[in-house]
Amino acid sequence: MPAALALGTGCALEAHRLPGQGRSPGWCRSGQPATHDGVSPDPVLAYPLKDALYLNLTSACTLSCTFCPKIRDDDFTVGGFDLRLRRSPALEEVWAAARRAGLEGRSEVVFTGFGEATRRLRAVLELTRRLKAAGVGRVRLDTDGLASLREGRDVPPELAAAGLDAVSVSLNAADAATYAELCPSRYGAAAYPAVQAFIRSALRCIPEVTASAVAVPGLSEAACRAVAEALGARFRWRPYDAIGRLADPAKR
Repeated sequence: MPAALALGTGCALEAHRLPGQGRSPGWCRSGQPATHDGVSPDPVLAYPLKDALYLNLTSACTLSCTFCPKIRDDDFTVGGFDLRLRRSPALEEVWAAARRAGLEGRSEVVFTGFGEATRRLRAVLELTRRLKAAGVGRVRLDTDGLASLREGRDVPPELAAAGLDAVSVSLNAADAATYAELCPSRYGAAAYPAVQAFIRSALRCIPEVTASAVAVPGLSEAACRAVAEALGARFRWRPYDAIGRLADPAKR
């Protein structure tokens, strides 16, 4: 969700859709112009939004966030792009898509989509190395913060060693019980402390660390901010169903 689709998990994506805004007329489900016979082109693996480039590695998630449009509405659309992936793309496919989209002059390149990018951890690490070698000034990861729990090892140092400049972690609650209710997973009560541990580890080795929460009705911004700031991270409060940056399809 995707900075992020801040749809809150490692969908840490920036959802770029306003309430009531659906797919743009004349655009097919892939987010690209439909062909004359109505057939969608290839899956969207790299998509520009303003001056940033976003990389879409997977549609698989660790969490089932109740506020995510993918879960709630079966809607994978972000800024006019349909990010649904029927299969996991090969690393070289994503790299080729990123280069076609253009790396020069980007404010940042971000790993985010309607899935948790670190479920493709090897790809994230290798692509980060390539992006930095290609001269990209800022590479960011949007994540649910559960990679270390899932992989059974401390992941942030690996991300830092690859050259990652920034990470946005979906905190999404001020306590474990609320987190488990909003973002259920197979990890149950272990998930929330694991997210906090990920943030602490990231703060020791990654230059910029942000913890975010989606403004779900009834959730306390002040309480979430207090947890993030106690950990030492920056905090971002994400509007519910009005998240991220919008792109004008006509200007792509």
